[in-house]
Amino acid sequence: MLRKTIKEPVTLEGIGLHKGSPSRVTFLPAGAASGLRFISPLFTAPIPARLENVTGTARGTNIGDGKTVIYTVEHLLSAAAGLGIDDLDIEISGCEPPAMDGSALPFANALLRAGLAEKPGTSRSRARLTAPVEFSKDATRYRAAPSACGASFRLVYDYPHRLVGRQEVEFCLSPEVYLREIAPARTFAFSHEIKALKAAGLALGGSLENAVVINENEITALNGLRFADEFARHKLLDLIGDLALTGLLFEELSIETERPGHAGNINFAKLLTAHSALRDERHKP
Repeated sequence: MLRKTIKEPVTLEGIGLHKGSPSRVTFLPAGAASGLRFISPLFTAPIPARLENVTGTARGTNIGDGKTVIYTVEHLLSAAAGLGIDDLDIEISGCEPPAMDGSALPFANALLRAGLAEKPGTSRSRARLTAPVEFSKDATRYRAAPSACGASFRLVYDYPHRLVGRQEVEFCLSPEVYLREIAPARTFAFSHEIKALKAAGLALGGSLENAVVINENEITALNGLRFADEFARHKLLDLIGDLALTGLLFEELSIETERPGHAGNINFAKLLTAHSALRDERHKP
């Protein structure tokens, strides 16, 4: 299967979710098999969106090069991965992509407007396992196993709040399914967390324009919830974005998770990468 990029540049602007600063991203075609990477005239070199560059996972996934940190990259990366884009240069003007509406859909739609293009003479890097791989910590659990029917995800989000409870989603992933069922799901926060988040320098750009707020007795969302299980779907959106940091294609895996979060996603992604690399090494001639 050939690697994919986009045909022409496309730009999005807005406010960063956590840092609250104006931001602009321009998606650019990538000629080389360079993966997903962030570029800026302010950077000494491109910052690849790779696991080894993760600098933090507090309410989002941040990457950096030791001098510069780019916050909250998971929604943007999720859109690229969900559409099957392998190589993309992301020119960014601030320290964080714009939040847009809190989902990955604006990013995905922009990438579609730019047009997807296959790259002759290239091949995609697949994650392959010969046996199941599991990771767990406290109540968080992940499991990946070989699959003969494409990439599939099953996710359980379980939170002790009467308006949330247990939500479960399961999808066989394709660009069409991603666009329709996963990309529109928005980020969310509980009202009792917001003061502490802002004190920690997070959610400074958060509003009902880009997030769903769960109060004690009601859920506040612009135009209502998009799905009855929107919170679980957004957790899956985040997981897909965090797994994009592996640079691998998950077409041959079945992935299950309960109570995932960014820290767990990154640890699981590292485990998947290690096991896939070991198998590739064993199969070298």
